[in-house]
Amino acid sequence: MAGLLALVSLAAANAFAEIEHKPLLELARVAVRAEVTGSPAPMPETRSAALPVFVTIERGGRVLGCRGSLVARSRSLEEEVVLAARAAAAHDPRYRPLTPTDLADFQVTVTLVRRLEPIPDSGGLSPSEGLVLKSGDRTGVVLPWEGRDPKTRLKWAYRKAGVPEGAAAQLYRLIAERFKG
Repeated sequence: MAGLLALVSLAAANAFAEIEHKPLLELARVAVRAEVTGSPAPMPETRSAALPVFVTIERGGRVLGCRGSLVARSRSLEEEVVLAARAAAAHDPRYRPLTPTDLADFQVTVTLVRRLEPIPDSGGLSPSEGLVLKSGDRTGVVLPWEGRDPKTRLKWAYRKAGVPEGAAAQLYRLIAERFKG
């Protein structure tokens, strides 16, 4: 996990100053539509430094899918957004794949991971901070603004990691930039 912390911090330090959120939101929306309609993935013209990204899809305040990673998997931020958006649209095992009907009025949230900070417990988390729980080779991620109560968020992190509540785990505060549109 120390290597993960270093990678996230280094990438965030180099790339967060110049990120514009509107093009990323539009790219995520186009990628969702492409996945649902079977169209080719959008090929972003710009290439910003890669950062870890999560994309959440909602309609009417209800989550339809959310996927991403704590580690950048591609060569650019734009490619990361496309990967996460397409995965959220059709490959989140917690939700059914989106259908063309779902495209009528959906909203995306792009969460860019700045850094992870080790914490002793979840008690001091604010709603604007996420929580990462690591237990063995299992990881549970609760994104910023996903719930408000730290105890509830900790329960969710254990559940998302697929480990029993109270099992030995390392906790991390997830500092992120969140764009909704």
